[in-house]
Amino acid sequence: MMLASQLGAQTNINGIVTEKNGTPIIGANIFIKGSYDGTTTDENGKFDFNTNTKGVQILEVTYLGYETKSIENTVDKFHNITINIRESAMSLDAVEVTASTFKAGDNSKLAVLKPLDMVTTAGSMGDVIASLQTLPGTSSNAEDGRLFVRGGDARESQIFIDGMKVFTPYSRTVSGTPRRGRYSPFLFKGVSFSTGGYSAEFGQSLSGILDMNTIDEADDTETNISLMTIGLGIGHTQKWDNQSISVSASYTDLTPYFWLVNSRLDFKNPFRGVSSEAIYRNKTKKGLFKLYIAGEYQKININQFNLDTNADEAIDINNSNYYVNSTYHSILDDKTSLNTGISLGVNKDKIGIDDANLNSDLTGAHGKVAFKTLINEHFVINYGSDVMYQNDALDYGTNEFGTEFNDEINRTISGAFLETDYFFTKNSAIEIGLRGEHHSIFNSFEWSPRITLAQKLGKRGQISAAFGQFRQEIDPQFLFYSNNKFENERATHYLLNYNFKTNKQMIRLETYYKKYDQLLKYNNPTSELNGFNHTGNGYAYGADIFWRANSLIKYVDCWISYSYLVSRRDYLDYLEEATTPFSTTHNLSVVGKRWIEPLKSSVSFTYSFASGRPYENPNTVGYLNERSKSFHNMSLSWAYLISQQKILFFSVSNFPGFKNEYGYRYSNNPNTNGIYPSELIKPNEDRFFFVGFFITMSKDKTKNQLDNL
Repeated sequence: MMLASQLGAQTNINGIVTEKNGTPIIGANIFIKGSYDGTTTDENGKFDFNTNTKGVQILEVTYLGYETKSIENTVDKFHNITINIRESAMSLDAVEVTASTFKAGDNSKLAVLKPLDMVTTAGSMGDVIASLQTLPGTSSNAEDGRLFVRGGDARESQIFIDGMKVFTPYSRTVSGTPRRGRYSPFLFKGVSFSTGGYSAEFGQSLSGILDMNTIDEADDTETNISLMTIGLGIGHTQKWDNQSISVSASYTDLTPYFWLVNSRLDFKNPFRGVSSEAIYRNKTKKGLFKLYIAGEYQKININQFNLDTNADEAIDINNSNYYVNSTYHSILDDKTSLNTGISLGVNKDKIGIDDANLNSDLTGAHGKVAFKTLINEHFVINYGSDVMYQNDALDYGTNEFGTEFNDEINRTISGAFLETDYFFTKNSAIEIGLRGEHHSIFNSFEWSPRITLAQKLGKRGQISAAFGQFRQEIDPQFLFYSNNKFENERATHYLLNYNFKTNKQMIRLETYYKKYDQLLKYNNPTSELNGFNHTGNGYAYGADIFWRANSLIKYVDCWISYSYLVSRRDYLDYLEEATTPFSTTHNLSVVGKRWIEPLKSSVSFTYSFASGRPYENPNTVGYLNERSKSFHNMSLSWAYLISQQKILFFSVSNFPGFKNEYGYRYSNNPNTNGIYPSELIKPNEDRFFFVGFFITMSKDKTKNQLDNL
């Protein structure tokens, strides 16, 4: 009797779910909110279920790619009803609000690189930075190794890990030897690399942003061993139900390599270094906590010829670097998520040049709290604040006279940002951002507005336009001149971008104009001692082309990128407006990869070209009028699967042995004939060989390190 009574108390709810044009929606979820009563629509879009609820209730319809529809009424009115739902403005095929950003390893529809590409690109030698230099918008500075973006120097492109600042991202080296990124690509799931027009979440960068994202969850427990011509490494990952930890360590020593291969460098002791990294992950009920720790020690001893003294000078470099990054991501409710974190960095350099000693210490901290709130299906806001503290200390002296200069600079930069994404339709959207920053030394507060418009053009393409203002403090070395009134330097970006993407290929076309002002300028170009002003200015404009094809030819993956750049500045000690020495007008990269199944091998090649760069010849009339020769490089790599968990890897940079040159360096003083002596700048080696043997040990016997090579 009780069961019959309950059945009699139920109310039948039925109807049909359609698109606005009347097309039935199959598989939509429909239910009484706050209860377990509901069903899914059938092949005709119809639904039918019973409920025990009474009175006024909310009938809710959800379907992937469509806006959630809620109807409030008494349950007896939910009978034989027609419910129309419309596509979400944020559906999977909706327009993406982005400009000038290259993404890898995420779900972005505009991703141009896969995580694998960061380590399989020939010539990159497992360096994330080197692989990004095959993308348009970067300038080739092979003897430096850092990121130079669209006419900006390397200082203007900031690097982050999981949204938190990295204070000293590059290894230390001697002049003419390229730097490497400090961090192993194996712990990262992907990157977001922006060459302009980036989010208001990021500040203190005039040219570019590289945000590297660590892996959220380990696949399995495993151990990896690496035996290489330049050293050895070991790594282990331990995975539990909701936690995992990955630890790696490596030792690098170029001494054995230079026993076999001659170098133009006069090493007393070639590069030696030890490094380690660890990342701990804890997946909670509503969030994810990650702790990343990295440490590195490097040592170089070398003799370099000094044009002014006409003799060798002994250079000793000792560098130690430590970095800690802790982040937490949480879903606060069905509308809002939280991202918060803190990073700490310590870098210590001890540099000896004959009897002179320079000690340079940097200590930095960055904290951030950021929220993302979904107001409705058309309106999203990102907002938050961050604070950065940095201390730079210098100590200079000689063995004969002791300390001659000793000082330190502290400053705090506080920022807040608000960014709104509004989708007019799934094909049209706008993003408006505003960032404000206060600099403790400059005692200034400045606003930086940014805006991006995006419009889909058919199913495959979209066009984006962006404008933004960006600010950055001057190079910290000048902050020690405390008798000057300093300001932030400023850049204004204008961008127009077109993207076209299918399952097998994509095309990106972009043109841009970047205007610099408030750049630091010497009062007297011949001396820093006469003070500075902020009348420096400059500009950069150009066009970028990127094309990538995957499996148009079976097993072949390739891309081509080209950049055209015109960049001129009048700043620092420049005598007149001129093209900067780190700018190249033409940059071309061609990358190809192929898996050869019968040989169980993966082969890759990279060809890079850059037109000549300016350099100053004091023996000629004019300023920065000379040009180095064009740069050419073709690199090859081969990975051979000996067995499922053993890999032999071989790579050679500049395989043809192109005789590259980077211009000339000149002495500071002329000789008795009034001529400034010079020296041709060449790569330390015309070719660089690398051989490695890699072993993986895991329960999954198909697991190996092929994806990391």
